[in-house]
Amino acid sequence: MFEVDPDKPDIPALATIQLWMGVVCMIGAVISLLLAFSGYEWINDVFAFAGAIGAFMIALLFIGQAKTLELQAVISARVKSRFAMEGVARSMAGLPTSAGADRKPAVIPQKQVERVIKVSEKDARDQGLTLR
Repeated sequence: MFEVDPDKPDIPALATIQLWMGVVCMIGAVISLLLAFSGYEWINDVFAFAGAIGAFMIALLFIGQAKTLELQAVISARVKSRFAMEGVARSMAGLPTSAGADRKPAVIPQKQVERVIKVSEKDARDQGLTLR
């Protein structure tokens, strides 16, 4: 039997990578915004503002995708633990499991075969039977 803790699932590595890429983009957006207000001659204000907005949007995208992947891992772990608990409960109650290990095969209906009984003519007349 395996144990799945739904509160501490394994977070995919891709989610962690995307989360940190989002954090780095957020830091880049702040730096670009600070450079836009710095007043240096060698910095174009329009490009600095556009870079700050673009980095912020990309950061939101990365962080949103990372959180979605983390939640998918949580949901997957909870579904696995739910089906595991249902299997344990069914086996304890004596009900057949979904795997079909305790189930008997279905009865295949067959055509009824007529029985032929040979009776002598004298016995048939005595019992009131007629020939076909």
